[in-house]
Amino acid sequence: MPASRPLSLAPRAVVALLLLLAAAALATACGGDGGTATDTRGGDTDVVSAACTPNPCHGHGQCSASGDGFVCSCQTGYAGETCDTCAANFQDVGGVCSSLPPVCIGVPCQNGICRDQGGAAVCTCDPGFQGDGCTECAIGYAGDDCAPVTAGACGDLTAFDWRDAVMYFVMTDRFYDSDGKSDPVEGVSGDNGHGASGQYEGGDLAGVQAKLGYIADLGATTVWITAPFENRNSRGRGTNDPKYYSGYHGYWPSPANIDYTNPGSPTPTPMVESRIGTASALRALITSIHGTTAADGHRMKILVDYVMNHVGDESGLYAAHPGWFIKNEDGTIPLCAPNNWWDDPYWGTRCAFASYLPAFDFYQEAPRAWSIADAVWWAKEFGFDGYRLDAIKHVPLDWLTELRAAVDEAFPSPPGGRFYLVGETFNYSNKELLKKFIDPDTMLDGQFDFPFKFEMCEGVFKGDMAGFATWMADNDGYYQVDGASKDTIMALWVGNHDIPRAIHFASGEITDCAQASTFQNGWSLDYDQPEDAAPYELLSVAFATEMTNPGVPLIYYGDEIGLAGGGDPDNRRMMVWDDDALSDAQKALRERVRALAHIRGTYKALSRGTRTTLSSSADTWVYRMGGCGEGAPDVIVALNRGDADATEAIPAGDYTDLVSDEAVSGGGDVTVPARGFRILRVD
Repeated sequence: MPASRPLSLAPRAVVALLLLLAAAALATACGGDGGTATDTRGGDTDVVSAACTPNPCHGHGQCSASGDGFVCSCQTGYAGETCDTCAANFQDVGGVCSSLPPVCIGVPCQNGICRDQGGAAVCTCDPGFQGDGCTECAIGYAGDDCAPVTAGACGDLTAFDWRDAVMYFVMTDRFYDSDGKSDPVEGVSGDNGHGASGQYEGGDLAGVQAKLGYIADLGATTVWITAPFENRNSRGRGTNDPKYYSGYHGYWPSPANIDYTNPGSPTPTPMVESRIGTASALRALITSIHGTTAADGHRMKILVDYVMNHVGDESGLYAAHPGWFIKNEDGTIPLCAPNNWWDDPYWGTRCAFASYLPAFDFYQEAPRAWSIADAVWWAKEFGFDGYRLDAIKHVPLDWLTELRAAVDEAFPSPPGGRFYLVGETFNYSNKELLKKFIDPDTMLDGQFDFPFKFEMCEGVFKGDMAGFATWMADNDGYYQVDGASKDTIMALWVGNHDIPRAIHFASGEITDCAQASTFQNGWSLDYDQPEDAAPYELLSVAFATEMTNPGVPLIYYGDEIGLAGGGDPDNRRMMVWDDDALSDAQKALRERVRALAHIRGTYKALSRGTRTTLSSSADTWVYRMGGCGEGAPDVIVALNRGDADATEAIPAGDYTDLVSDEAVSGGGDVTVPARGFRILRVD
């Protein structure tokens, strides 16, 4: 027989048929049973030498006595003294020597199968192998046979691990209004009739609690809420924007002059933003979150925005300590936007986002200590499980290292071994900048992966899946920190509150994958809910990429129904709760997202395993997630962003389709629906 290895491409039915035909031929030629075989050649019956009993030709040849030995006459496609190898221009396909496609003649695929893909010879590697000739071990595999690295990397599969998390981002004021009340700020630009608004719209903490069952059923394991702290009570102008806004989003903190001399009992007590609720409402929400079992089998977690760069200029803290904030010599507030200082090495950590939001001077010890004490108090007082740190690149590293030390001291035994700190650095291309802030021992556990979002958009929405697959392979391990005691855990996303809604990238209305919010697209009337099913289906493929790869996947509220909207604030429309107002395509997208999130919560190979690409093209990407051992079966993911069904090769074997729960026997070629995916457990 050919060298033993996992079955590759031929469906089991084909393999079985070929073996049965071979066995039938040999039974006729060599006698069938063990013992004395009968040769019927030439019409005469002769007793064949014991050398041919049992048949030494491995079932692929006819045995004849030759002196004291034997000679095997091999069937077409087989070679060797005992017909145990494939002949020239033949390859082992599921234990059967099959003729090579013409383009594959002379192409070595040492641990894989050569296939004709559009007239080109392409090696489809066996699990664990990679490279043009399938001679290298894939990531997560090692040794001469490229065996899975099962110990250590995947950890205790029964314990909570942040790698398994699925995050759902709630903009509290825009999610659900529990009491039908709102408290508008005077003079603010309200709803433009299309959903864009700079005003408080009535969503509240009690509303998040009321819809917690929906979030859990969707498969999310972590709820991220916008900053619930007391916010500026007056209106403010946007950057290069004639509209007026309120602090409905939580990013204009306005604390009183709080004294943290006694860190556990500050005076006065920090306040929850009254327009979204009270301290009791926040506590009740977190109690409910922690009391809910999530899709990963563990209690749900809470992640909260912490806005540390600035405070509102009407805050008691600013009035009491004006020297804690960056000012020009003439007393004015230096602004980032007019000078394009967003990435300036000096001003980037000193400029303000708006004249009414003075930036802390964290190069001074006193304001830095106040901010750290404030962040720790809120986390301990209400039981947060982590922070999303807003605009982390705009504060000095000293602030971040001191926060990490403080929360590690405050939470010595947090769930999953870490108080999860994830940062926001709005940059689609500078991976080195993102990594600058990452070290799970001293700084961030990870960042929101802006480069991933960009490359996903290019691959899934614009048709370069092969390029996306290559980028992902190069990106694997990039943010890990040598010598760190914990792994880096990045957060993957397809949509958030700072860019136009994901559905418009999927529909092709927006072709620039780096498109941000502007005044023009934030108040436009052009971003209607797409009527065609195609963009919703394509958006589900984007969700499949983040749900089946390492990193914490994010669902921005409403993206699970393809909620429409341009830039900020149009991307922050009120959540739609009336199913009768949703199209069939929107509801189908929600069900796909739900299935993906629950599958991720169950199958740890998707969140903790390593990825081996099996094939990729402009429209498709097929990969295997695994290497976690028997407790976490490998999973094959097949993605198709194309407008037609695709036939893709997977290793032969038995599988279960985790979306339909149907058995898939034989493997080989599988059909991946247009703008769809298959998630197959390796059985």
